[in-house]
Amino acid sequence: MIRIHILGSAAGGGLPQWNCACANCAAARAGKIAPQTQSSIAISSESEDKRQWFLINASPDLPRQIENMPELQPHRDSPRNTPIRAVFLTNADIDHALGLFLLRQDEAPLVVYAADQTRTALAWIDGVLARFRRIEWRKISADFQSLSGSLGFRAIQLPGSVAYQFRDDSSGATALFAPIVGELTEQLRNAVDASAVILFDGTFWTDGELATVRPGARTSREMNHLPISDGSLDFLRQSPARRKIFTHMNNTNPILRPGSRERAQVEQAGIAIARDGLEIVL
Repeated sequence: MIRIHILGSAAGGGLPQWNCACANCAAARAGKIAPQTQSSIAISSESEDKRQWFLINASPDLPRQIENMPELQPHRDSPRNTPIRAVFLTNADIDHALGLFLLRQDEAPLVVYAADQTRTALAWIDGVLARFRRIEWRKISADFQSLSGSLGFRAIQLPGSVAYQFRDDSSGATALFAPIVGELTEQLRNAVDASAVILFDGTFWTDGELATVRPGARTSREMNHLPISDGSLDFLRQSPARRKIFTHMNNTNPILRPGSRERAQVEQAGIAIARDGLEIVL
């Protein structure tokens, strides 16, 4: 079995974002919609040692996310320990990598899986962390690699990012994590068809959404995010996956508001909307 825990479901800046007074941020501050921390996911294999957890992205909110999930906290059998065994990076975005600094208080190397271009872009991190702990960078592959016991993974290379597919060989369960998708490549389509659970890029509803609160802002596609309304909604609607979930939502995305027309369209398509703390077992 595979156990998935959504630590954070928002895009960079979280919800509410510190300098934003959009409708969603105002509603979150007023307690009308739930706040969300920045995107990160924890995964483990239920058939293995429950102390073995792996993170997909390490957000700036990671310390709070760890405190909100007891299984990620240190056990009492020694003064310093952690059940986090490695981090997988989807790209070099600061809101996906800044949490690496917050894992610095350990002598053992920090294992990080990433594409070569991500490691190159984050080379400065090695220098900053050198006086604390070393990063042990590990390569990723399009072929399945063993991770822990029956749990394995493979990488799906996308323009400017990486998606990860995990598989439990003992149960055959598969899950796909693709929070940064700018293009529906053939490899990604095949991975979607072969996954029981999909967590997919739900950053923006429309291509020009961000410009409504920040004139001159880049479009969704220019930021390497396929918009939901005319990109990923119909694609996921047709997927045979048992569970399909949008995650990594920007604070401006109207699907965050219960009762909105946009959220209703997503739910009618059989797609859920991620929230912090959501757990999935398959």
